[in-house]
Order: sequence, then C-alpha cells, then structure tokens
Amino acid sequence: MNSVIVSFCIPVYNNAEAAAKIVKGLLSLNDSRFEVVVSDDASTDDTQKMLSSIHDSRFRYYRNEKNLGAHKNWEHSLELGKGEWLYLVMGRDRIHSEKIPRLIELLEYSRENGITYLKDGYSNAGREGIRIYSGIDAMIKFIIRVHPTGDIYNGTIFRNIPNRTIYFGISDMYPENHIRHNLLLQGKGAAIMSGVHIGKEEYIIDFAAVKSGVDKNHNVFDTYFAPRRTTIQNLEHMDIMDADSSIFSRKELDRYFRSNFNTTLHCVSILWQGKCADYSWMAHYGHNVRKVGIIEITSNILRAYRETKSYLQEHGTYTPVRERIMKVYTAKWLVYSIFRTGIRRTCEFLGFWKFMRAVKKYAS
Repeated sequence: MNSVIVSFCIPVYNNAEAAAKIVKGLLSLNDSRFEVVVSDDASTDDTQKMLSSIHDSRFRYYRNEKNLGAHKNWEHSLELGKGEWLYLVMGRDRIHSEKIPRLIELLEYSRENGITYLKDGYSNAGREGIRIYSGIDAMIKFIIRVHPTGDIYNGTIFRNIPNRTIYFGISDMYPENHIRHNLLLQGKGAAIMSGVHIGKEEYIIDFAAVKSGVDKNHNVFDTYFAPRRTTIQNLEHMDIMDADSSIFSRKELDRYFRSNFNTTLHCVSILWQGKCADYSWMAHYGHNVRKVGIIEITSNILRAYRETKSYLQEHGTYTPVRERIMKVYTAKWLVYSIFRTGIRRTCEFLGFWKFMRAVKKYAS
C-alpha cells in the first residue's frame, strides 16, 4: 500500500508569499503520511526563490519551463502527486494542517467504501463528517461548478483516465468537471468536512489586493462568472451527462437537467447580482462594483432560457418534459428575482428618506 496517503497538489503562479505560507503551514505538521507538491507555472516573481529555500523530504517543487496556463498547470500539479489521494489546493486559500489526521481518517474510510471522489468543506457533510452520494445523486451534487480547492481525487483512477490531458484543453473554464464525472462513473462521491479546508471564502491573502490571473480581459460581462459564460459552462455539463445516455435513464437525465437549469438561472440572476455588489470579489477579478437591476436580471434569465432551448433543439434532446421544466423554472426565477430586487430597492429608498429625516431633524 502507498505510504503517502494524500498529496496536496498546489498549482501556483506569481503568488510567492501566499504559496510559501501554504507550504510551510502544511509542513508544520509532523506527519509522514502526506506530501506537498507545487507546480510553478513559470512565475516571474519570487516564487522560485521562496519555495526553493524550503527543505523537507515531504515537499517537492517543480517549475515549468514555459507558462502552461491555469488549467494545464492544475493538471500538472495533480500528475506530480504520488499519493493514494490527490488533494487540489489553489494558491490563495487557507489550509489548516492540524486537521490533516482527521482528513486521513476520512480518506481511509473512503478507500474501504468505494469512494473515488471527495469534496472537502461541505457544511452538510453529516454528523460523522462524511456523506456519500452515488449514481445520478453524485452527478447532481458534484458535477456542477464548485471552487477547485478541496477536490480530492482517487490517485490510481485519476492516473488511468484516458485522454485526461485533452480535457484540460477543450473545456472553456472548468476542465475538472470532466475528470470528476469520470471518477464518479467508477465509484461514489462524498461530501466531507475535515477542517483542512473550511469551504468558505477564507483566504491566506488579501483577496481584493491580489488580482486573479484567470481572466485576461477586463470586461465584466466576459469574466468567468458572468451570466453568458455561466450559461455556456452549464450547457457543457449537460453535454457531459447526455453523452452517457446509455448509463443513465431518461428520467435520471431529466432530473439532472432540472437541477442544472435551476442552478443556471440562480447564477445568472441573484448570484450575479451578489457578486457585482461584492467589493473584494470584483476587485480580485479587476472590476468595479456595479448595481444589477431588474431589467438586467430579467434579460439574463430570458437569454439563458433561449440559449438552453436552442442547445437542446440542436442536440435533439428538447423533449416535452424538459420544455415544462424550463418554463416552470424560468417563471420561478423571474418572479423571485423581481420581487427580491424590488424589496431591496424599496428598503434602500426608505433608508435614504430615513437618513434625510434624521439630517433635517438634526439641522433644525
């Protein structure tokens, strides 16, 4: 049996201080059952200098000769791991090394119970710190976009996935969805709460001060979490699932479609509105805070509906069941978004007048 239970695989690029903190923090725990590997994507800052100065038999540092790009560097970091399990860590996130023994307990349990993919940091993981999903339930729970840190792959299955390198070149934004899908077809998925990664937006860096390297342009409507790109990504998820129509029943695929479409409409409406109002989030991706009103949200929802319908018609998967699902959920999100935004704007308006009355009272 592999003596290295888990490899913490960290792709980094021009984030020297944060990367060094993560690595040193992990290595502060005296435990030989894990290793830390870093794939440096030809950083131009002090990453090489700072990480090369760390000497520990459990740590391996690799520097790419040329920049591979974020996705392929993710893959490279996972390929470097020699552990039984591969734990993906983005170079900005806080990792708690003192919880690693608990993580290893959960991984050993997973090995014995046919689990091939885990997501760490789920608050609904259950009292025992783990909740297992299989079949279509696992696909619904895990294939839709999630933050990469806390993805844990069965190392043996990952290394044997055919053409996995291709996935990291054909996907617009989330190549790990293909990998996750493949792993879940060969076993079960599990949501865990080990404490190693909290699962909330807890960063080892000042999120607003450090710019993301994901998006090279500065048009907020082209950024990766913008409505149009989110819709495209979720259509990619549908494509992944519909390709396995021989594995899942039509009822199961429709169930997945309902969950995915509901998520799409949530992302292009309320989630988009929330992101645009979050200073730290917008600053990290190089954008200014902006208000998203009812007209924009309504347009986003209707566009997502039209593009999904067009996609289904082109692929021959537009059925009466899916038509009903789309109409029901489109109506649901239109009503909810308009009501919610209207209430918020009313509260803001009333708050303004309350402030003005206070000013008037004070002035008198």
